[in-house]
Amino acid sequence: MLNFADFCDIASAATGNADLRANSHLPHSMMQCTITIETEGPGRPISRIQETLKLNLPIRETWLDTAKGLGITLVVMAHVLDHSTWRWAHPIYFTASLFFMPFFFIISGYLFAVTERKALFRKRVQGLLIPYVMFLGAIMASVLVVDFLRGDTPAPWQIRELITDALLGGRHLTRELGVFWFVTCLVATQLVYNEVAIRTSGPTDPGMLIFVGASVGLAYSIQAYWQEVRAPLALTNVPLAIGAFWFGHFLRERGMSALWSAVFVVAVAGVALAAARTGSDFTFSMKNAIFGPPLLGLLVALAISTFILGLVRFMHMPSLRIAPLAEIGAASLVIMFVHQFVHFTLRDFGMSSELALIALSLGLPYLLYRGLRSSRILSPWFIGSGDLALSIQLMRRSLAFRAG
Repeated sequence: MLNFADFCDIASAATGNADLRANSHLPHSMMQCTITIETEGPGRPISRIQETLKLNLPIRETWLDTAKGLGITLVVMAHVLDHSTWRWAHPIYFTASLFFMPFFFIISGYLFAVTERKALFRKRVQGLLIPYVMFLGAIMASVLVVDFLRGDTPAPWQIRELITDALLGGRHLTRELGVFWFVTCLVATQLVYNEVAIRTSGPTDPGMLIFVGASVGLAYSIQAYWQEVRAPLALTNVPLAIGAFWFGHFLRERGMSALWSAVFVVAVAGVALAAARTGSDFTFSMKNAIFGPPLLGLLVALAISTFILGLVRFMHMPSLRIAPLAEIGAASLVIMFVHQFVHFTLRDFGMSSELALIALSLGLPYLLYRGLRSSRILSPWFIGSGDLALSIQLMRRSLAFRAG
């Protein structure tokens, strides 16, 4: 039986898909089963194996890229409208804020597979934390350059404060760096959830359900008693994130039919409307530990996300052309990091058109993503794809060539 890495090499040759291993969202156990079935038997011709691979290889679930594209578009739109004087800006922002951050944790949970802890940590360091540090440093430097160009040279104490806030992360990061809390919260959520998943048999295991219930209870205790605590690296946001992450994992492993999805959405909507009539405050700001009415705030986020995911899956039909959203989704991490810098910089230089700000806050980071993706040196550092060792080797060669 082939191991997973060898299989991906053969599969890449058979299908012409060089990014197969990175693009597969199937758990390794499922991949291993496929390999055993398709390669067993002595003397099986390689051409037959290749034909089988072409038919049975897992493909990238592009509908999830479409969902991420829609999600990041809503994030950018909401952040722009949050600083707008347009009369419809606040209602749109409020509606989007009810679910757009839990939405990304749900998608991450949907892609989750139990992983050996050291392997998961290495993947998260390369895929998320290294890009986090690189973009954090790059945007901090860019903010200082923009301030200098505007004639606003920061004092030494301001630079020290900026560096201190960057080290603390979470709610200490604001404006251009305000969205960076998401990455450290996501990494912590994945690592903690994986530890419990290793010890349980799935999202409906009693042990897992107790853990998730306790996490959500802790989240609402934080909202009630410790909302003003600015924990390093957004760690006080992890308990609620675990609830959303678990829901995504549940959808992947157990599924939810269209009928039950509709029942869930309608039931939550009914309860939420009744609660709103009695004066319940549904303000939801995950970064600031504001999660809406206990449990109901999270359920509203899960219900809206369920509706959006169902809509995206319906839209993702051959007859509907939504490839641009999938492209934006593939670039969502870079857009997440960069869009507030673009937004605030353009606004500070006098641009006030919401439509233009939204378009440029999406478009410019997307173009940056395309440039980074095409660079074998930069892509491992900024988008978490590619070979770090090769990147270092290429940089050394480049420096040696210039020195010579």
